[in-house]
Amino acid sequence: MGQADENEDQLLSRVAWLYFNEDLTQAEIGERLGITRLKVNRLLQSGKEKGLIRVVINTAFRECVDLEGRLVREFGLARAIVLPTPEKGGDSLYQTIGRPAGEYVSTTLQDGQSLGVGWGKTMRAAITGIVVRNFRDLSITSLYGGVPKSPVNPFDSTAMFARQLQAEVCNHLAAPMFVSSPHVRDTIASQELFRTFYKEALQVDMILTAVGDLSAQATNIALGAVTLEQRAELAKVGAVGEFFGRFLDANGEVVDHLVNSCSMSPDFEGLCKVPHIVLASGGLAKLRILRAVLERGYVHVFVTDMTTAENLLLQ
Repeated sequence: MGQADENEDQLLSRVAWLYFNEDLTQAEIGERLGITRLKVNRLLQSGKEKGLIRVVINTAFRECVDLEGRLVREFGLARAIVLPTPEKGGDSLYQTIGRPAGEYVSTTLQDGQSLGVGWGKTMRAAITGIVVRNFRDLSITSLYGGVPKSPVNPFDSTAMFARQLQAEVCNHLAAPMFVSSPHVRDTIASQELFRTFYKEALQVDMILTAVGDLSAQATNIALGAVTLEQRAELAKVGAVGEFFGRFLDANGEVVDHLVNSCSMSPDFEGLCKVPHIVLASGGLAKLRILRAVLERGYVHVFVTDMTTAENLLLQ
């Protein structure tokens, strides 16, 4: 190594130390060392390119970024967003996942677009993460019917999304989440009001939704939308959870059970064709349904927590 190269490396070392360890600006470093700010910038860039400067991020988010990349590669996603798992657990998990999901949707939507929304605690938390923007001609559509006596009713969630996003149109699915029989479902769905709703619901530009598991704590079971007897029957025929109002098996197929023919949600296959589907869910109880949905390629963007991501990536 020549004297010039050695002097350059010494200068680079001094620049890097002052920049990363003493938090001086590039201009302050230039003034202290008697060189221009441009020279400081070039030295830092050269050090990174040569591998002489390595930035190590010693925080939980470093692992999150790594998991995001692995999720994208494993499941063919357009994007993954992973957050540190909260220590408290419980409802804090919904907030941890929901808020960044709401932020992502609100910063990605464009004027004139339409958003289809799911329901539940994660979706309610997503509302708190919405970035307020001056949208024009935005519409919000609920993908689920209602449930009685619920603090997270789909009707309320859809209206809150619409208010936060300043949407001009808010479309509610004015029916129960599940009805008593396929005949009742077909009778309601055949009315002009519902035919129009279902057609428009399949034309949304983006969907933000979650998945439901089959545990007793699952929202649609805890609130009585699905009975405990139906839950047991669904488990027997191989269901691992719910997505878009239908119960799926481990392969992501809609299981053969009466409850799936009684769902008032829009056509399942049609919803899966929406070009931008954002799934926000986490928790060990949801691993089987999450894996089924992700492996089947139903979603494009996945928002979750570290513990869920790590377990999904286990072979």
